[in-house]
Amino acid sequence: MTRTPNAGLLEWETGRFENALDRLELGSGTRCTLRCATRSLRIEIPLIRDNGSTEVFRGFRVQHSLALGPAKGGIRFHPSVGESEVTALARLMTWKTALHELPFGGGKGGVVCDPHRLSQRELHDLTRGYTVAILPIIGPEIDVVAPDIGTSSETMGWLIQAAADAGQPNPAIATGKPLILGGSAFRAASTGVGVTHIALLAAERLAIRAGSQPLRVAIEGFGSVGSWAAREMFDRGEMIVSVSDVTGAIQNEEGIDPHVLIAWMHSGEELVDFPQARRIDHVFAARCEIAIPAAFEGTFTADVAAQVTARLVVEGANGPITPDAEAILAERTITVVPDLLANGGGVISSYWEWVQNHQHTQWAEATERDLTLGRLERSFDRVVEAEATSWRSAALMLAIRRVVDGLHARGTVAN
Repeated sequence: MTRTPNAGLLEWETGRFENALDRLELGSGTRCTLRCATRSLRIEIPLIRDNGSTEVFRGFRVQHSLALGPAKGGIRFHPSVGESEVTALARLMTWKTALHELPFGGGKGGVVCDPHRLSQRELHDLTRGYTVAILPIIGPEIDVVAPDIGTSSETMGWLIQAAADAGQPNPAIATGKPLILGGSAFRAASTGVGVTHIALLAAERLAIRAGSQPLRVAIEGFGSVGSWAAREMFDRGEMIVSVSDVTGAIQNEEGIDPHVLIAWMHSGEELVDFPQARRIDHVFAARCEIAIPAAFEGTFTADVAAQVTARLVVEGANGPITPDAEAILAERTITVVPDLLANGGGVISSYWEWVQNHQHTQWAEATERDLTLGRLERSFDRVVEAEATSWRSAALMLAIRRVVDGLHARGTVAN
């Protein structure tokens, strides 16, 4: 599994965004406002390493839009983090929160580092340093952060404590935090469960099921999104025929039980060595009806699009399908459910966590699950009923219109 350059996602997102602006026939002032980030922060974080040396790490926080409410978005710890990647992801978050009618704008942050090469103490201190550096521009009503690639609920716990030590003791500053600190019981599962829920809604809409047979599903990326999507698919009676992670891809035409696979991996074994499946060159080489790229951006390339057998591709990750791959899928009449819609369960669940923090209460997991999936269903209905050339175009134009309405209501733009 490979990563594309950071600039790739920004270029793709910009192209799709500009096409949507053309279709919406927006004025020049509005276009300019939508293109620009409200605030971009670049920071440097000195860290004393375990060997006594000092290393300086670069970090970012970008707030694209505050038209509909405080910025909302995750924090990445990854070697690939760059300003272009963070900017693209912040703008995508603006559209995602708008599409799902949440009172948030879009934000994103990150630190250029390899968390696997840092000790627990070093990660803790790096998180505190990053938190203190961005603290002047984040908060429950300004910019609500969350975990992303390379960070976790534990990271959010450290961030909350660092903020409290600096005089901002409010757990609503972050979502995706430990349950004992005001977190959500459904948050960890929400993105993956939501991906499955949307995938099955789309499959029903497209009538791709053959009689009463289970749908065959291939999932790229068996992490926090892909593993939950696999479990939810399996529990709903569908068949997981192939999965992959950084170690490689595996397939079983008779189906893979993701619960057994997870137990195998928790025992210290690697996914690619799972004895109840065989290795394959690429996860989407398996025959399937639904393909879910849930790893990184840019992994679903033209070569993959030309060979995939699925009738439906559902973006579990942000920006996994390249534009040339999407063109091939369109030519082959393979439907794409875009990331804005498909993986929105995570930010919807984060919204409910934020609401609970403001109410100083915690709901039952089943309550939040129902609310999250219900919000996803309403978003799905709006997208499929919209007049557009694709579900991606429909989702993006609906989101942009809502942001423009917010800008007009605030008097920020007049044309």
